[in-house]
Amino acid sequence: MRATIPLECIGDIVDFSPLLEENVMSMNEASHEEDAKIAIQEILQQTDLVFKQVHAELFWDETSLRKFHAGLDQQIKRLETCQNAELGARTLSSPRAQKLQLTRLRVKRYFQGLNDFLKDKQYSSCAWEIVQIQLRECFLLIHQLIQRIPTQGIKYL
Repeated sequence: MRATIPLECIGDIVDFSPLLEENVMSMNEASHEEDAKIAIQEILQQTDLVFKQVHAELFWDETSLRKFHAGLDQQIKRLETCQNAELGARTLSSPRAQKLQLTRLRVKRYFQGLNDFLKDKQYSSCAWEIVQIQLRECFLLIHQLIQRIPTQGIKYL
């Protein structure tokens, strides 16, 4: 991922910050490590889905995409293993489970906005560049969320 946006893409820049703040950054305020793990897992899954789109193959080489997906899949599976061990028999209707579901939905809503943007811009190279910038912000958020997880949980990430 590039650190700067190409000049020809400046006109396509969209301010995703309200969507990011409303749906994803608010999770940074979550005090519970379970929320952080759910948010991280969903961000990784949604990122994987973004780059599994057929149109992604037009802008990145297949080997790099395959390695990227493999790394994301590995991290997602590690988180699932960790969460399954912790959640146990919690019912889906419990208040805690409902809060975790809300966390997942917030992340999905943000990524739906990114997918809509790509579609509206007909998956142009500039649209992909802008989405990459947004994904870097998500990876920074993941880093912040990891800081909230006790050290015994970090081995899974």
